[in-house]
Amino acid sequence: MWKFWRLCRKGLWGIVGWGAWIGQLSAQGLVQEPLPHGLSVAPFLHTYGWGLSVYVPKWKGPRQGTFWVGDLTSYRTKYEARTRSAYRDQGGKNFVFGKLYYAYLWEVLWGYQYLFAQRGSTTPLQMSLQVGIGPAFTLLKPYYIEVAQPISATQAIIQVDTYDPNRYSYYDIVGEADFYLGFDKLRLVPGAVAQVGLMADVARTSALIRSLALGVRVQGFTQPIQTLYQRPGRSWWVAGYMAFYIGNAWK
Repeated sequence: MWKFWRLCRKGLWGIVGWGAWIGQLSAQGLVQEPLPHGLSVAPFLHTYGWGLSVYVPKWKGPRQGTFWVGDLTSYRTKYEARTRSAYRDQGGKNFVFGKLYYAYLWEVLWGYQYLFAQRGSTTPLQMSLQVGIGPAFTLLKPYYIEVAQPISATQAIIQVDTYDPNRYSYYDIVGEADFYLGFDKLRLVPGAVAQVGLMADVARTSALIRSLALGVRVQGFTQPIQTLYQRPGRSWWVAGYMAFYIGNAWK
């Protein structure tokens, strides 16, 4: 996942080159204009996680249009590595040491798109440039662990708690607690997102959407997002993204 940024950057430049070549070829055949409305969904990958995305284009002419994109994805840093439990032989589960929250990202973008390579009778590939902006929200859910609390020199009971560096060391933690704990303590951090990217549609007709999207997003939040105790929170993030949308278009 952490090589994703370089892959997206290479992909963007590669698509630009292909777009110029396809644009020359499409001029030699009949052009298929995009249909005004569309709806598609895609698995969505970005530098910090993955999830699901919805894309709603609205073409206002043969080359220009607007779009809506909404996605919900996971969000974590590369430092959140799972640690082997010291109590594995006693039923302890692996856990992320120092983890404070699960984080999920919900974004809604409205933007402008320009078609610089049109689908033709000899070239089914259609290329567009996209820029967008909108609100972003980080949903934080507490990360719970099972902790061994001694009650005698030879016995301990298991309690569920969140990580506290002043109370718990590695050998106090039995393992990860149930994921479904903590939904009553969700916290929402608002922010904003902006993106620039390219979309390549490989469908053979204008009635279908088969689009690969590559680009870069910048996200900013009203307060730092900290999911791991050992790493300071960050208010600004830059991420590459990739999605393959499948759907339909209509008049």
